[in-house]
Amino acid sequence: MHRSWRRLLALVSAALLPAGASAQSDIDGVASTRHTVGGNERQSYFLINAAPTEPAPENGYGLLVVLPGGDGSAEFNPFVQRIAMYAAPAGFLVVQPVAPRWAEDQFIIWPSERAPVKDQQFTTEQFIAAVLDDVRAAHEVDEDRLLLMGWSSSGPVVYNMLCAEQTPFDGFYVCMSVFKPDQMPPIENARSRRVVIEHSPDDRTCPPDLAEKARDDLTAAGAKVRFVTYAGGHGWRGALYPRMKAAFAFLLDRAGR
Repeated sequence: MHRSWRRLLALVSAALLPAGASAQSDIDGVASTRHTVGGNERQSYFLINAAPTEPAPENGYGLLVVLPGGDGSAEFNPFVQRIAMYAAPAGFLVVQPVAPRWAEDQFIIWPSERAPVKDQQFTTEQFIAAVLDDVRAAHEVDEDRLLLMGWSSSGPVVYNMLCAEQTPFDGFYVCMSVFKPDQMPPIENARSRRVVIEHSPDDRTCPPDLAEKARDDLTAAGAKVRFVTYAGGHGWRGALYPRMKAAFAFLLDRAGR
């Protein structure tokens, strides 16, 4: 892990704890197991179930795929467990892919079809597809309840999959990230798809005008956009878990579709 991201994760970890919770104690009952696709260590992911003793939903589990920002490492797992516990919809499994490293100086954390890195063996889109197939092989999945979430370094891939000609996901959630239409599929493909964009106007890492452009361009293309701002700058700030719950409710609002 880059040392700068390790320091950042240490600094914000306390802020990601709900009030009154001590480190790790609140997620003791959240099942999180690490898997690999076909034994490939570079296709590693966590499968997280906040209610492991409850039976599977009648129509199968919904899936929330979370691509962590920062360096995308396994060290985000406690935070993603908290997303599963405090924010994910009922009846959902949460899937956390772990970003593979192709080079020590790799700048793009989640390489995509439109923004590759040298020596990569697969794109993030291919990685996600492989993980979904691996989860489907072990669990019944409700194909009408698949959500994709990312922030900061993983946001561009979420935008890519939102604008792909074909996508397995029903809703998309992008936080504190950049928006690069020149590195994306045609934005017109996002018509009628639902996306939540969250950004702080105080963000000095990812300029807020990029999020505003994403809101405006996607709305003009016919996407259903929920745009949310929060104070405090780059990072997870304020009442993040209630914001997440509201975002997931919007993405799953069938009446709104």
